[in-house]
Amino acid sequence: MEPDRETLQIEVVAENADRSGVYFTVLDLPAMGGRIWDALQRLRSTATPERPFDVSIRESPKLPELAGITLIAPTLPELNFFARRLAFMPDEDILLLKGVLLQRLEAGRYENGIPMKELINLTYGLDTVMIASNVGDDEALGRFVIENELNEDVNAIPESSLYLLDQAQIGRMQRKNDGGVFVDGCYVVAGEYELAEIYDGTHLPETKEEPEDAVFRLLVAQTPMDDPEETVGSAEWISLPISLEKAEEIAHAQNEICMEDCVYYDMDSAIPQIDDQVYNSMDHFARLNQIAMQYQAMSEPEQIKYKAVLEAEPHLTMEKALELAAHLPEYEFTPSPCDEADFFKEYLSHHLDTRMDQRWLSTIATQAEGARLLQRLGATQTEYGILAARGHSLYELVPYGEPSRELSAQALTDEKLEVVEVLGQTALFTNGRVTEQELPDGLYRYDLREGENVAFATIERNVAANHTGTILTKAPLDFGGQEYLVFDEDTSPNFLGYDLTPEEFLQTDFTQTDAQEEDSAPQMGGIQ
Repeated sequence: MEPDRETLQIEVVAENADRSGVYFTVLDLPAMGGRIWDALQRLRSTATPERPFDVSIRESPKLPELAGITLIAPTLPELNFFARRLAFMPDEDILLLKGVLLQRLEAGRYENGIPMKELINLTYGLDTVMIASNVGDDEALGRFVIENELNEDVNAIPESSLYLLDQAQIGRMQRKNDGGVFVDGCYVVAGEYELAEIYDGTHLPETKEEPEDAVFRLLVAQTPMDDPEETVGSAEWISLPISLEKAEEIAHAQNEICMEDCVYYDMDSAIPQIDDQVYNSMDHFARLNQIAMQYQAMSEPEQIKYKAVLEAEPHLTMEKALELAAHLPEYEFTPSPCDEADFFKEYLSHHLDTRMDQRWLSTIATQAEGARLLQRLGATQTEYGILAARGHSLYELVPYGEPSRELSAQALTDEKLEVVEVLGQTALFTNGRVTEQELPDGLYRYDLREGENVAFATIERNVAANHTGTILTKAPLDFGGQEYLVFDEDTSPNFLGYDLTPEEFLQTDFTQTDAQEEDSAPQMGGIQ
């Protein structure tokens, strides 16, 4: 049996090393081991994964009562184990757990919080607790007691006189004697429950999970003939990286020639940036497996940097994710600053005389300056730390008033730019600016402007403020006498998922390429 999807959403907060700020992350549980490790990396806590954090439960669909409870000294592995227990529990056991938890809350046992060890142990031994369905209040409970002859004093009353009894009062007495509670229209005899110590607080009970070093998991099956869900019952989880031989063996067991011929119904990823929106087709299976192998071979600092690079990429595709892994050494990265303000202070400290007392910087409010500095550097704040622009340093000197980094003539010649479709043309896109002097012969340049909650609002001949990219085309655009054109969902740039240098772009016949793509038959990928 596969568990339900996420049963807990938590927010985790940890102080940084010098207690000058905090790191935090949001995590959906249960999650694969690599996702738990990713959360620890965001919290800069992989050196001490067992240390307690400040945890608040954002959502708990199966057990909403947890929202108001303080958890004492939980670790992420413990929370994940508890969430997995909830995911596998049948509905009746969830009712029993609610009843036991509510009874203990009403008795004031958890006024100062509930130890994580006890919360886990509450999920065991529930089969000893009795439950009565369709008994949702004291009157219904009193009637249930009378009809089932559960009280000796009531049994002694002649049947002809039972109508005189106060059923609600009998129900209240029975509930008090039982330590019972009403839960979702049922009566749970929670006072019968005795806490078992299955978990000793140190060694979590064994569970059957994915391999510890799995980078991705896919729930794969044979391609359905008619109904998209018709093969989900025979689907099986596979872990990546995987050998070609093993992948083919599983594909054959699913009556397909190769893994690319299968479909996938679900996906887990230790790299949050590569999710089912980026991996949207089994056509990319080989790329996904190659990324898994490369990621597994990286050191932990390289893994963290790689995820920061992926997070900073505005239009991530599988092709781009694979290319970025190869160019990882070209990025400079630091995980230590909490935010833009801290980075600004670190930047100043880097360039100031070492004899200067650093405490002069500690009380300066530098959030706005930090954001401006990152923009000037072309750097990005990610959940893992601060990432420099590719090929540049985090600490290079930049003038205060200089506009965002522009591509040099050499960079424009050598750098591969993203290929897009825009306003009926195939074009090149870059985040930077391109001057007329840098523009290769045969190309036209146009600027993109950012809008409110929209990455690309308009395309114009020149944009000074809110510049969000540059488009290079082979033919001039027709503005119809207007100064700019406004994008909508149909006309906004469509990123095609591959890169070309300007020279390659000029030499490519896109009319022929597009025709070839239209002739090729579509292949099934992930079930959407």
